[in-house]
Amino acid sequence: MRLIQRQLYSDHHHFQQLLNCLSKEIDCFDFDNQREANMAIILSALDYLKVYADQWHHPAEDIIFNHLLEKKIIETKIIKQLLEEHKKIVLETDRINELFCTAAADCIVSVNKLLDGARNFIKLQRAHLERENELIYPLMDKLFSEKEWKEIEIHVKIQADPLFNKPSKVEYDHLYKYILELEDKNEFL
Repeated sequence: MRLIQRQLYSDHHHFQQLLNCLSKEIDCFDFDNQREANMAIILSALDYLKVYADQWHHPAEDIIFNHLLEKKIIETKIIKQLLEEHKKIVLETDRINELFCTAAADCIVSVNKLLDGARNFIKLQRAHLERENELIYPLMDKLFSEKEWKEIEIHVKIQADPLFNKPSKVEYDHLYKYILELEDKNEFL
């Protein structure tokens, strides 16, 4: 397996962990929840998705998926849908980030708007990751030759993950510790 492939697979695992954390914090906005949401964790998670997933991971996949489209395979329709979803995810990440930044700035935001928006965002992200993992990533393993991977690697440069690569960036350090803490407590779904 190529280094770029390992990174993409690893990213998906890390994104799932992050979505679990985000979901746990979002659930704090439920009426009957006894714990207050950790807004710093939510904002850091959304920032990470904007900075890393939307600016490196999805563009890297776009390049790879477009190479798959050149192969005229039966999965063309789903690949095109996933490419469009990347654009939608970027917009949704910006939208939900802005919503939580507004709430963090003590501006009035409906709790239902926060809950519904965040849960829909998480649902979109999870469904997207699942479809890529099940339908497209196996194609990358099967259909690309060594020569094709070298061509892809000319256009896709490895980017260090600012959250999960040691040492994590200072602005994500508390988020990284939070994720490890939840794993230690077996609180992931």
